[in-house]
Amino acid sequence: MTSGPVAAADEADVVAAAVLDCPAVASLYGGGPVPVVTLLPGRRIDGVHLDEDRVRVAVVAAFGVPLIGMEEQVRAAVAPLVGGRPVDIHVADLQLPEEQPPALPAGPVNHAGVLRDG
Repeated sequence: MTSGPVAAADEADVVAAAVLDCPAVASLYGGGPVPVVTLLPGRRIDGVHLDEDRVRVAVVAAFGVPLIGMEEQVRAAVAPLVGGRPVDIHVADLQLPEEQPPALPAGPVNHAGVLRDG
């Protein structure tokens, strides 16, 4: 791992982007009893924690993809970026089909959250 907070931030951002590019990953996850998070000045990167000897990633898996396939995607995306460190993957949750965001917004919504006509 490179040294200093800027280098750590760059590495964490690159790892997070690589994980989010995996089709089997719905999102990163930073919660839980032992949060997986990179804390930086003024911001945090949920779902990624980098140590000198290993990388931890916590994800919400996309619905309909076998977990072994998700694990293979994440490991293949992250391994080349972390200098030979082992990659631990924690599946924190599963995004159900009804939880997936719509492809397009439903339309204009007023201040009360009610859909308006055009």
